[in-house]
Amino acid sequence: MIKCSAPTRIDLAGGTLDIWPLHLFFGNAPTLNAAIDLYATVEISSRKDNRIVLRSRDLNLEDSFSSLSALPENHPLELITRTLKFYAPKSGLEISTSCQAPQGSGIGGSSALNIALHGALNKFTGKKFNKQETIEIARNIETQVIRVPAGSQDYFSAMYGGVRSVNPGFLGIDTKTLPVKPKELTRHIVLCYTGKPRNSGINNWEVTKKALDGDKKVIRHLGTIRDCALEMHQLLIKGRISGIAPIFSREWKARKQLAPTITTPQIEKLIRSALKKGALAAKVCGAGGGGCVAFIVPPEKKQLIIDELNLQGGKVLPFQFVSRGQVTSRQKQ
Repeated sequence: MIKCSAPTRIDLAGGTLDIWPLHLFFGNAPTLNAAIDLYATVEISSRKDNRIVLRSRDLNLEDSFSSLSALPENHPLELITRTLKFYAPKSGLEISTSCQAPQGSGIGGSSALNIALHGALNKFTGKKFNKQETIEIARNIETQVIRVPAGSQDYFSAMYGGVRSVNPGFLGIDTKTLPVKPKELTRHIVLCYTGKPRNSGINNWEVTKKALDGDKKVIRHLGTIRDCALEMHQLLIKGRISGIAPIFSREWKARKQLAPTITTPQIEKLIRSALKKGALAAKVCGAGGGGCVAFIVPPEKKQLIIDELNLQGGKVLPFQFVSRGQVTSRQKQ
């Protein structure tokens, strides 16, 4: 059996600008994020026949097909079926997937699952794609599935882990580990699930279309998001996390202006409640419209803020920032 897991992430600054071609219009600014220990996991075991068995533990969904060629074009597990067709395994297999992040939480669960799926199939089939090639393939297949342009940042945190800058350029995308201690960053951040999933494809595509159409308001706010990313990057490359709260807050203020569906009454309620209890800043994770909200907090007030968020109907998710990325292993059945 092949087992592969990959971490999800909390985005810190620059999100949305990682979508091609937006980054080209904003100076190829970095996107900053950090991997967390809510993992997506894929297990693959071989079969003696040609049958393909798919199991999603999160969706409580299972399906079976007589062979690879019998996989349908459209399916609730389309990410898996399309990826299987790409790797074209020579024999039957069983795939089980799971993710510790809530569905639609905005912390990169689908991309982490995607990277774990590619890691497992890469090893199972012996294709030997390197990390950068794997990311490119995964992003392109996911774009086919969601049918709008996919960003890049989530694949890098899932593949490499750590506190990271994702740096788009004219010859591809580079990434660097930032010298921030994951344990120290954990002391300063609370992650709260709003209870409502979100669909990043909708908000991101709406914003992308407006920017490409020359919407001055959207372009202005994306410019602010770029400036925030550059400013925070200067702190994080020095290993500093003090001073990131005002940038975090400014980024959220600009992000809310990109589309009316990015914030919700529940998100605003949770943020107001946390700020009253001493939180320094907050912003939605991912594209918004639901999912998770990340809060920067003084360590001494962290538990007080956690209690308040739970009281207000949120669900605080225990987590740690981690240095590890994708991990693949072969195990005996």
